[in-house]
Amino acid sequence: MAGNEVERTRTDFLVIGGGASGLFAAILAARRGSVALITKSELKLSNSAWAQGGIAAAVAPDDSPRLHLEDTLRAGRGLCNEKAVEILTCEGPERIRDLEDLGAAFERNDSGYDLSREGGHSRRRVLHADGTATGGHVVNVLTRRVRETSAIRIFEYTAALDLLHEDGKCFGVMTANVKTGALGIFLAPQTILSTGGAAGLFRDTTNPPTATGEGIGLAYRAGAEVADMEFMQFHPTALYSESGQCFLISEAVRGEGAHLLNAAGERFMLRCHELGELAPRDVVSLAVHREMKAAKSNWVYLSVKHLGGDFIRRRFPNIYEECLKQGLDITRDPIPVCPAAHYMVGGVRTDLHGRTSLEGLAACGEVAATGVHGANRLASNSLLECLVFAKRAVESASPGKIPADWTVLPRTEWRPPEESSEEFHRLANLLTDRAGLVRNQAGLCEARKELDELGKAAGEGALDWRNRLTVAGLIVQAALLRTESRGVHAREDFPGENPEWRRHIVLQRGREPRFAEL
Repeated sequence: MAGNEVERTRTDFLVIGGGASGLFAAILAARRGSVALITKSELKLSNSAWAQGGIAAAVAPDDSPRLHLEDTLRAGRGLCNEKAVEILTCEGPERIRDLEDLGAAFERNDSGYDLSREGGHSRRRVLHADGTATGGHVVNVLTRRVRETSAIRIFEYTAALDLLHEDGKCFGVMTANVKTGALGIFLAPQTILSTGGAAGLFRDTTNPPTATGEGIGLAYRAGAEVADMEFMQFHPTALYSESGQCFLISEAVRGEGAHLLNAAGERFMLRCHELGELAPRDVVSLAVHREMKAAKSNWVYLSVKHLGGDFIRRRFPNIYEECLKQGLDITRDPIPVCPAAHYMVGGVRTDLHGRTSLEGLAACGEVAATGVHGANRLASNSLLECLVFAKRAVESASPGKIPADWTVLPRTEWRPPEESSEEFHRLANLLTDRAGLVRNQAGLCEARKELDELGKAAGEGALDWRNRLTVAGLIVQAALLRTESRGVHAREDFPGENPEWRRHIVLQRGREPRFAEL
């Protein structure tokens, strides 16, 4: 940082985050005014780009938004906002057409879309592109359109440090260039958070290292409500890795008939749920965990060899190639898999139009808690949620005023995060071991104590580090409060659902937790 000089940028819309929701929001906002799009990495690096399975939408002749809604509600274990789910499933097909108008090309067969079925779905309704590289395809299409749109200015390698806010209103963000450290201020009457989730905070994760919940931390520190932070979804079939950075074996693989096998070679899901391997993710992840624990193993096996080599190579080319790099020929070798942190169900609380409790601040995509997912996200609903609620967030934006002259100075000098630091590893380990797939009060209390110690040691350190500690603390706090097991929140000391807990935990800085009824 050179002196106190801070570059200022004014724009009609400020979009923070370069995943599917941020890109789509920027494209739509550019039809209404000027847009600044900031992302702390390259546009191509996001959870959306890593998404494999596809996009769920009721586009088949034997399907309907109502059936899609019923499957979503069933997976959400009684905590979904039914109105939000109705919006998702009814508006979803139109958003698919919007994507196609922008250049997306989903795979087809002689009868129309070549649809897949995934866990928890009663129909084949998952569109896919480039095999199981759907997220990458969608992000590439949207990125190309963003770069072609003159009303959008792109600021890559720009980290959001603090939201600018006053009297319950948000009007921009303070940033730092991650390469030079140069500070900046973006001023806008409408800010849209699209920063993704927080599964990258965990040791065993399918997410890129940038998925650290920064948007949740930014919004919480600025006074916005967050909700459902106890619900971190673990994907049941990540390729086992000793490093913890797990390659995702898409749900679509089980959708095409793959078998989960325990150490004895038995298909254990058949005795766990009537849908077998196609049970919702929370059910499958816990079943895998039990089998691993019983066998004292770090993995179970996923077998696809009975599907045939030609089909496997054609339908799952990227998974086949990645496993080959690991020395596995999945046309004949079983795949060692384990659960890994995958999707942050909770986040910044929004209404049905993406608006948060701070005026001028909207949120969409994984950073938002829209109420769509309840206690467990239905497979492949996430990319659809990005599109549906990004459009709503842009449409609900109203012209606002920002202070004529904002002269805030940075409170601390920004420095880049050290991904290999001892503190980062300690945080990842404590979240995974104490607040992971299965929790209990003793472990969560230990996690809270360790987080307090890390916070004291950090002091007024790097804002990126403070963000991580903030989000980790919110996860642990909510997990301690919810004294039941529901969806992806499993408490060993409180097994089973409690009907009194059919409500959401809402956290807000400086206030006691609130319990919002459905």
